[in-house]
Amino acid sequence: MEGQGEGASEQKLRLVSIVGPGGMGKTTLANAVYQKLQGKFGCTAFVSVSLQPNMKNILSSILRQVTSKIKDDEEDNDKNKRVRRQESQKHYGNTETWSEKEIIDKIRHALEKRRYLILIDDIWDEKPWKIIKCVLAENKLGSKVIMTTRNVDVARSCCSSDKVDGIVHELQPLSDCDSEQLFYYKIFGNYGCPAELKVVSQKILEKCEGWPLGIIAIASLLANKPSQTKDQWCSVYNSISTGLENNHGVKDMRLILSLSYRDMPLQLRACLLYLSIFPEDQIIGRDDLIRRWIAEDLVRGRQDDNLYELGDKYFNELINRSMIQPTDVDAFGRAQACKVHDLVLEFITFLSAEEDFVTILNGQQPFPPQPDSIHRLSLRNSKGEHGIPQATKRLPHVRTLFVSSRANSMPPLSIFPVLRVLELEQCTRRNIRGVENLVHLRYLRLSQVYHYYYDVCIKLPEEIGNLQFLQTLDLKEARIKELPSTVVHLRQVRVLEISLRKWDKRCEERLLQCLCNLKQLEALYIFAPDYSLDFMLRVDWAPSHLRRFTVCAHQNEENASLAAFVHWLAFSPFSTLPKWINSSLSHLSNLSIVVKILLQEDILSLGCLPALCSLYLQVIEAPTKERLEITERTGGHAIAFCCLVNFRFMSRAMGLVFRPGAMKGLQRLSLTFDVAETKDVYVDFNFGLENLTSLQALDVELDCRCATTSEVQAAEDATYLNANHPTFHVSRHFTEDMRCDQVEQIHELETMRIEDAGLARIGPCGEGGGRACDIKVVPQRLESVTIYSGSLVESLAFSYRDHDGKHHTAGPWGSHPGENNDVVSVNLRLNLMCVFLFLCYK
Repeated sequence: MEGQGEGASEQKLRLVSIVGPGGMGKTTLANAVYQKLQGKFGCTAFVSVSLQPNMKNILSSILRQVTSKIKDDEEDNDKNKRVRRQESQKHYGNTETWSEKEIIDKIRHALEKRRYLILIDDIWDEKPWKIIKCVLAENKLGSKVIMTTRNVDVARSCCSSDKVDGIVHELQPLSDCDSEQLFYYKIFGNYGCPAELKVVSQKILEKCEGWPLGIIAIASLLANKPSQTKDQWCSVYNSISTGLENNHGVKDMRLILSLSYRDMPLQLRACLLYLSIFPEDQIIGRDDLIRRWIAEDLVRGRQDDNLYELGDKYFNELINRSMIQPTDVDAFGRAQACKVHDLVLEFITFLSAEEDFVTILNGQQPFPPQPDSIHRLSLRNSKGEHGIPQATKRLPHVRTLFVSSRANSMPPLSIFPVLRVLELEQCTRRNIRGVENLVHLRYLRLSQVYHYYYDVCIKLPEEIGNLQFLQTLDLKEARIKELPSTVVHLRQVRVLEISLRKWDKRCEERLLQCLCNLKQLEALYIFAPDYSLDFMLRVDWAPSHLRRFTVCAHQNEENASLAAFVHWLAFSPFSTLPKWINSSLSHLSNLSIVVKILLQEDILSLGCLPALCSLYLQVIEAPTKERLEITERTGGHAIAFCCLVNFRFMSRAMGLVFRPGAMKGLQRLSLTFDVAETKDVYVDFNFGLENLTSLQALDVELDCRCATTSEVQAAEDATYLNANHPTFHVSRHFTEDMRCDQVEQIHELETMRIEDAGLARIGPCGEGGGRACDIKVVPQRLESVTIYSGSLVESLAFSYRDHDGKHHTAGPWGSHPGENNDVVSVNLRLNLMCVFLFLCYK
């Protein structure tokens, strides 16, 4: 993929098509190459196509990715860089009303002068490739494309174009040595296989024939046994022997998956089958999935059991058994979401249909002849004879209804009298009519597709307070102006997620009243992109059961890197930390919040939270010239931050310092800050990181704009001081806008000195007068220069604005020259200032 040589043929668009049967590791291999190489390309994208692709969504995803990850090429001139930076700052989330051609043209425009890397995963036929191929600009810059497919004919066809340098890589099964390594590591870790199990393990591996997914599935099954005995392993071997002898390459995994499925407890089986309700390649949130299981009574325990913790155990169990794939792994190694492998999804979809567990209407299967057998319904491309017949008046046993955004039609909610779980991906005022009558509802999630030309708010029914059993109300992707007055009656709600994007300010008191009435509230998420939440500062609120509290001004803000924020956030939902965030929140374990100013007393309040284990804190402004101190103890004698293990701090200026004994249990720290701003406000980079005695991982993201190379290096050096030698990762962003400590010498000016121009070295380029000396560096963060040209060169002077917008002037006399001089304003890049000095002298 990296290529060799400088010739035009080497710079041609290169395509590698990875082909192999399902479960062979195509996506794993392609993603490994993608992750290794993506830093060498100007822009990148990774999309999954799948069997029934929505091409507009795929193209929109490519557009968003290639424009959000733009990097300037070294050979770009200033104008190109400016244009491309402006292009990268555009928001391409509003493509719903665009045609495919419009999106393709935008992608081609973004790629035409950039070296790009694109991974296209899981192509089933040539039709999607013919559309995607239209976006691949042939710019002779050595761009690369990786694609994966199960069909060798599709792979060869994609590589046969004269416009690409294509190669088909047929993925081979694992070697005997690699098969053993994967198998034993999955079961025994680094300890190796006991001698008594060697023979039977070799027989099992022979049956798997180097098939990675088969090896992992069998290994996971064996690893979950309470003990590892020869008899157990022989039993597993005998179970998989029948039926696989004539199956070359183990292309059909159903028998192996069936063995793993039968080994599960009954409740875990139901939780696995429930996943068939989601479309292929969908990322499924951990918390969201567990709430659905609980709402459906798939997670059952004793009366004193915490059902969420039990559901969390089931989720981990499915990961350990390799039935689901973890994604978005956090600082604790805990997956925040999961995906289902295509083959596993095919298997559980087949089982769900057989057992009438989940019914899928996607435009291919007709409506079941016995409607009373439907318990969970997933509506996708359903209409006409393959949808729900209009004559259907009642589906009495449907407990879950999931309506995808691809669904063409939706029946009235009145035909689902016992519905417990409802998700509408394309919610409208019409299709939520009657939701207030679903008195058994426990989980309600509404979302809307964003339209560029109109932004419609939905109105929740006034009688929504009738839903007395509702536990989860998820409105974070829906636009609503207000909550109905009856919402105060929803006293069983444990999870509330809401967006205030179109919120009516007159409804603030109603929201406060609602929050105060939710005595069982455990998780609160508020998305406030342009709305102040300071009205919540004045309330005396103590949600005693609250475990997670998230307030953000950008969606997915907790997981976003600095690269996602081209401009630092200038708005904060809270002006300061609410006073009710204090030790009275005895169960609060996860806090994510954005505040304008953070004070020392706020640090003390946060340190008093007895259960806080994860904290994401974003601060807009540096409050003082003194750093805020994080000490060993709170205002009293209690240990501060006694349970905190993960801390992410994001601010323009790094205004914290860790004193001896601070955060004794902290294992992972993430810092994001502006180097130049930190230097300007606090002078140094003494953060006290050497005092974090339990630190295991440190992630640092640096905004290098306007900073010199020595400042950036000093900021990095300050993070190496911890004696534990934690895993360290530093990311430099916007390095193209860094400043060198010395202006690069220009050949024509190598011997030029100020004394040659007859100028005293005073002013923005001077060092206070005296002897003339070489020009070493121009003022940091210089944005504009004004040259006053009088009759004599000696009247040359500068007027400039610093990083904070303050105006400064300086000349041969250290002040503004006379007003009778002509003024010429010149805006220029910093590293060209010496050229203008030379031109003025000449």
